[in-house]
Amino acid sequence: MQRDLDDVRPMARSPILLSREAQLLLLTASASPDTTALASLLSAGIDWAGLCDLAQRERAASIVWRQVQRLGSIDPPSTRDGGLRQLATFSAARMLHLEHVLHEILATLAGGGIEALLLKGAGLAYTAYASFADRPMGDIDVLVLPEQAEEAWSLFRAQGWTWPSAQWPRERYSAHQHLPPLIQQAAGGARLEIHRDLLPGHGFRLATDAVWARARRVPANDRVVLVPHPVHQLLHVCVHFAWSHGMQWGTWRALRDVAAITHRDDFAWSEFIELARESRAATCCFWTLRLTQRLADTEIPEHVLAALRPPSPEFVLDRLERHYVSNLFPSESSCPSVQLTNWLWEAGILPGRSGHGPARPWHVSERWMTEQERHDAASARRHTPWARLRNFRAWLRYVGRIVYPHTTSTHAGRSPSTSAVPLQGPYLTATVPHPTATQGSSHDLTRR
Repeated sequence: MQRDLDDVRPMARSPILLSREAQLLLLTASASPDTTALASLLSAGIDWAGLCDLAQRERAASIVWRQVQRLGSIDPPSTRDGGLRQLATFSAARMLHLEHVLHEILATLAGGGIEALLLKGAGLAYTAYASFADRPMGDIDVLVLPEQAEEAWSLFRAQGWTWPSAQWPRERYSAHQHLPPLIQQAAGGARLEIHRDLLPGHGFRLATDAVWARARRVPANDRVVLVPHPVHQLLHVCVHFAWSHGMQWGTWRALRDVAAITHRDDFAWSEFIELARESRAATCCFWTLRLTQRLADTEIPEHVLAALRPPSPEFVLDRLERHYVSNLFPSESSCPSVQLTNWLWEAGILPGRSGHGPARPWHVSERWMTEQERHDAASARRHTPWARLRNFRAWLRYVGRIVYPHTTSTHAGRSPSTSAVPLQGPYLTATVPHPTATQGSSHDLTRR
């Protein structure tokens, strides 16, 4: 099916709460980054330390540095850009090493008579991107037949891969789509996840047999590897980002993967719409695609978004979008309440209406908490009256920014990188400080 581009048109946009550093990062997620918009952001002033923190958190340093170099005329002082260059060099070296580890993994599985299908970054690196290094990743994910998963896991344990059981107890993975992660200490901490299913359960419907039946064989260096069909790859990206990560983690990689997968003119959008609906993933796909369109300057056909959108007025979707964007990266603009964040996620994803019943992604992390973590969480919720008042005021300020976007104004005392800049890019800038690399927790595997 030919890709429908005649109905790709820009949607009305309201100001979005993102720092210049976050905007620049997301522009590099595009399949063809807008050099004019990148240059405008850089010339307006970038906090290079903040950009380095953000790029490192998102594993994007090598790609961001490549795009900055493309501009040519942008030549920050070496004392300021050296950090990004060094991070990019380390990332490139890490990816070369990880590719070598991947092929060792495939050889080990083949030696045990186990066929593997490359998921997520590893699979996309050989299909949607020009090279393995073009798709930075932190671990390797492979799908094996469910009945061979335990055998494959034990095979690597026998090969010396370690299992940090205190960090990832076995009981947590009894109903999980993959077995406990394995670490190869000799390979610089390479991490392997052996999957027995593509989607995380929770009411999603996609037969693993269908994924295997439509898998494709593609060349990868001196071997041929098995990867999912593009529509399955896109579905996996959307569900992983919108459900498992709650649209708060791995943003750059998710949006960049969507842009890379859908950049082909022959992407089967009609087939994808049908798959998303049948899999009960329509709203997850809608939000991932919409955010990619808005933030990564990527063409997504309007009829696709219309077919997948939740049954809510555009006014509501626009305000939900502002909330989701405000929480893509840690910053002062993030929602001050976990309860409010969860409620607004449900308002957009509509898990009950979509057929997921009472399942929610945060139930996984709550179920995996230790007794001490439960005690600490309960203590954090017991506020003094004054603290409750401050929290209520933070709620009001946050809701005001979301509901009344055009009242956003420059705050006094902010650094130059947080002031409003009139760009001609895919969205408008706003006035928040650059994010820091301090989000996530060791027990919450859904936010990895």
